[in-house]
Amino acid sequence: MVWLDNSRIIAIIAVVFLHSAAGVVTGSPLGTQSWWIGNLYDSLVRWCVPVFVMISGALLLDPGKKEDLKVFYIKRLSRLLIPIIFWSAFFLMWTAIKGAMNGEPLRTGHLAKGLLSGRPYYHMWFLYMILSLYLFTPFIRIIISASSRYEIVALVTFLFIFSALNAIGEKLGLYESKLFINWFLYFLPYFILGHIVKTSKITITKNILFMIFCMSVFLTALGCYIFAVIKGLEAGLYFYDYLSITVMPMSISIFCLLKLWINPIGNESLSKGIAALTLGVYLIHPVFLEAIIDAGYGPLSFNQAVSIPVTSTVIFVMSLGVAWVISKTPYIKRII
Repeated sequence: MVWLDNSRIIAIIAVVFLHSAAGVVTGSPLGTQSWWIGNLYDSLVRWCVPVFVMISGALLLDPGKKEDLKVFYIKRLSRLLIPIIFWSAFFLMWTAIKGAMNGEPLRTGHLAKGLLSGRPYYHMWFLYMILSLYLFTPFIRIIISASSRYEIVALVTFLFIFSALNAIGEKLGLYESKLFINWFLYFLPYFILGHIVKTSKITITKNILFMIFCMSVFLTALGCYIFAVIKGLEAGLYFYDYLSITVMPMSISIFCLLKLWINPIGNESLSKGIAALTLGVYLIHPVFLEAIIDAGYGPLSFNQAVSIPVTSTVIFVMSLGVAWVISKTPYIKRII
């Protein structure tokens, strides 16, 4: 579907943008102009990961798809396992090499902990989470097939409430989820909602959806600042959580808006081609981001209102180019 291809492209651009802006938020004094620019930019794209999860739900949860467990797992999990294995090893080596260049001793225990915790690198957690989500997809399909629309909406509502409470509990330090195999549970509401949005007619007007989105962005940025002033930046970053009370409506509203975008980006062939490379861009882009920062041209190097979008554009184009080359290379194309 055209709108799903568009959604994947816009979401991956938002991911690159988010990671460019995040360093400004954490690397600038709280409340300064540069911090506010980073905060506003970061808040603007906090929906990117939820949208990717909803896209997966829209594509995978069609109860009409008749695949037995073996066929589903071979088709879906093999698509993820090779990239996970390759890029986990790559980024563990990347971390070790960077440490060696900075004169830091090789800490194999630290590297092993990152791997076992599902975070061999900061962005890799998403693939580990999606892998667990895919394991349960065939069973979720059965639930959807046997449920009425009313029951599915009720289920998603309850899941959102429990996931939101979990996000608050973690930020308050009441507990912390240690096992990455549990992460998918908190994204289940987005996953199932993707199917609901795909199979439903959007009855809310574009203007209302856009207003909800803009208000959510504003409240995310403002909430982050207020809580950061009162309790410190770590507390303020709750509003960046993908299940915070402001990011949830932001993510849902923009996914509904994206469904109303029926024209392809450029043309249908171009849109499909770029959409097919989004996983590659996601996996590769931290390398270019860090290379640009190390070269002294990162988002903190000049006016952040300009540096963040410019840096993000350069990183996206370079990552897309490398992903395209890999996709055309026999044997190694399976790593993306």
